Amino acid sequence: MYDFNHLERRAKELIASGNAADAIKLYLFMADGDQSLDAGYLGERLGECYENVGDLHAAKYWYGRAVEENPDVRRASVEARERLRQVSIDPFLGDAEK
Repeated sequence: MYDFNHLERRAKELIASGNAADAIKLYLFMADGDQSLDAGYLGERLGECYENVGDLHAAKYWYGRAVEENPDVRRASVEARERLRQVSIDPFLGDAEK
């Protein structure tokens, strides 16, 4: 059994050292099987990590999950979704109908 407080501290250390990609792995492990994503907290942390590594589509998704789970508390995720509103799949569609 893992101590999630230790995992959280380690993830924050990884982010601080510029290694958000490995922090993602810890947060995904922590989120596995947690339907509420710890009241949206883990979704918000994943959104931040994905944004740090430049995967804006994944960031937008995880921020959205955080908002779904706890919209009143996850104000940073609401603001992030607004900031990333221009992130879309349109560039990948070519001439296909939208």
